[in-house]
Amino acid sequence: MKWGLVCKPSSDSFAVGEAIYKMLNGKGVFLEKKIAEHMGKRGYSIEELDSKADAMIVVGGDGTILTTLQQTSKPIFSINTGRIGFLTEVEKKDAGKAIQKLLKGEYRVEERLKLKGKLRKKRLPDAANEITIHSASIGKILPIKLYVDGILTQSFLGDGLILATPMGSTSYALSVGGPVVDPVLEVFILAPIAPFRHIASALVIPADKTLKIKVEKPAIISIDGIHTCDFKPSSTLSISTSEKKARFIKLEDNFYRKIYRKLSFRYPRSL
Repeated sequence: MKWGLVCKPSSDSFAVGEAIYKMLNGKGVFLEKKIAEHMGKRGYSIEELDSKADAMIVVGGDGTILTTLQQTSKPIFSINTGRIGFLTEVEKKDAGKAIQKLLKGEYRVEERLKLKGKLRKKRLPDAANEITIHSASIGKILPIKLYVDGILTQSFLGDGLILATPMGSTSYALSVGGPVVDPVLEVFILAPIAPFRHIASALVIPADKTLKIKVEKPAIISIDGIHTCDFKPSSTLSISTSEKKARFIKLEDNFYRKIYRKLSFRYPRSL
């Protein structure tokens, strides 16, 4: 197995990355440029790692994972050195034991749905978490229309709309009142942002549907908080399931444990 090693540019992440490199004896390990520069070794871009490695070890938080997923189709094993790290597999204190399990082959690979967006017939970068539509004018209300398989389903005024994958349901969509969805499900989550008079609610729609969104004022499209583009009233944004998948190396089924521990779905300790 050949590994690509990607680290968030922080002292904490670099320390974990160096420890992993030593555990693997540096054999079959290709370093991303930032950690390589820190260690004084040869480095590669994530796209170059995609062609050299069989899988990726990502040290950082959810943002580092999403950035890596934009540039690779290889399975990702992730170690949390961020704040919440809901998408990560293990905490940094458990990194050593986790690497030993990887070397023994005690893992499985899970695939997660990604979103494919097209604007003016041009394909946008795929989204692992969400595609968000915001008003281009801060403080100005945005009229939005949502069509499901060509049928007008919602028409509302608000700050915007989040179209999330199940994996992204625990991120931005959750903060605006969207549901938590098990990432193994094949569905879309649509969560309006501050709808006027609360006339629009979150929807869960089968992923075999095609969604189309129209706006009546200039808007901005954000993809996983990484890529942005203008969305003009004369255009239509189409969303469907991507043929590509986000792939994760899993040691155990820990989704519901994460809900309890990381999303604070529990009573405060003082009660």
